[in-house]
Amino acid sequence: MTSKSANTVETPRGASRLLRLLAVLFATAMIAAACTGDAVTNDNAGGDSSSDSGDSGDSGDSGDSGDSGDSGDSGDSGDEEVDVVQGGETFEFQVQTGVPASSVYHAEIVEWGERLNRMSNGRLQAEVVPSGAVVGALEILDAVDSDIVPVGMAWSNYWTGKNPTAALFSNPPVGSTGLDQSSSLAWMYDGGGLELYQRLYTEEIGVNVKPLPVCPMGPDPFGWFSEPITSVADVQGLPFRSPPGLPGLTFQELGVDAIAMPGGDIVPSAQSGIIDGAEWISPADDRALGLSDVWDNYYLQGLHQSTDIGELLFNMDWWDALPDDLKEMITIATQATIVDCQNVSITVNADAVAEYQEQGINIYNTPPEFYGAFIDAWETVATDLAAEDPFFAEVRESQQAYADRVMPFRLTITELYQQIGENYYPEKVGENP
Repeated sequence: MTSKSANTVETPRGASRLLRLLAVLFATAMIAAACTGDAVTNDNAGGDSSSDSGDSGDSGDSGDSGDSGDSGDSGDSGDEEVDVVQGGETFEFQVQTGVPASSVYHAEIVEWGERLNRMSNGRLQAEVVPSGAVVGALEILDAVDSDIVPVGMAWSNYWTGKNPTAALFSNPPVGSTGLDQSSSLAWMYDGGGLELYQRLYTEEIGVNVKPLPVCPMGPDPFGWFSEPITSVADVQGLPFRSPPGLPGLTFQELGVDAIAMPGGDIVPSAQSGIIDGAEWISPADDRALGLSDVWDNYYLQGLHQSTDIGELLFNMDWWDALPDDLKEMITIATQATIVDCQNVSITVNADAVAEYQEQGINIYNTPPEFYGAFIDAWETVATDLAAEDPFFAEVRESQQAYADRVMPFRLTITELYQQIGENYYPEKVGENP
């Protein structure tokens, strides 16, 4: 359509442009006010709209594949009607983590919630609270199942009292079958692990919960001790804070007096003489918890949690009520947090070890004797559990099959990085730091 004359004030094409401009301006104001509304069709040039007509980040846009202008404009001047869409329902929800607010990994879940808010344009609004804010850390699964909190963050090994197989998805001793942390995640995504993970909760434990892996943070150091240790005999009978579940059972098989307790109880228990050693999560988290103020002998290589993968738990009814696009945002945000946790773990733990050295903490490599002894203890525990529980056996067989498939290649490749590192840092790798 062309204009009638040079003096014509408005044309249908001009009205369309004005309409689009007014719609975008009005949508911007509405987003800033954090309002929501339903899709409406704007049939007049007066700009009466309630949403952004073409924002490529609007998950409610069903027709625009990236044009940031008119959602119905395919590139011509067009006089089409403009569908102005403001996002859908807002979901405000609480998330409780299983760690104190001082934890690096609590901060990562806070960032996960903020990322969801940004991705969803305010449709997902998470309030993240630390361990104990609503329930105790060991009560998170039940709290999510009963919708006391719709989302929780913990570790599946916390639920080994309900089913011992739970720890195989989080931090089994020596990676269950020799898997490292990255290959354990690969088993979940490429080796059938996620399907078995869901079966654990739905069929074996019987809770109304959906799990997603998040926050890999291992390997966890062996831990802190009152006195230096040089042999397995030095820890036999030692009262030692251990994680619950399979790591604790393996420590007990090794002869350690393994005691499970939340992180916040470790320092008071040490000060009162209940324990003479402890492990927690990582050098950075151990420092934040104050363990270096209690002990000064620290051993880095922990076979009990050579992998350590957290989980997000979602009440299934809450999850099912979400639109598909928000479910996808949560899934992608969780995978992004896996990357964040891998990155931050490298950075903050290296910094923490350097600070320990400046502080005068004695930092040791775990004595070689522990490797064979601990693996033997784990195999005894795992063999007994597999004989008692068919599901435990099924999961471990799946892990073994995947390890047989990928670990020979992976170990050959990762040896490359070890050799390169030893050439760059010949005096700092292999010996006590």
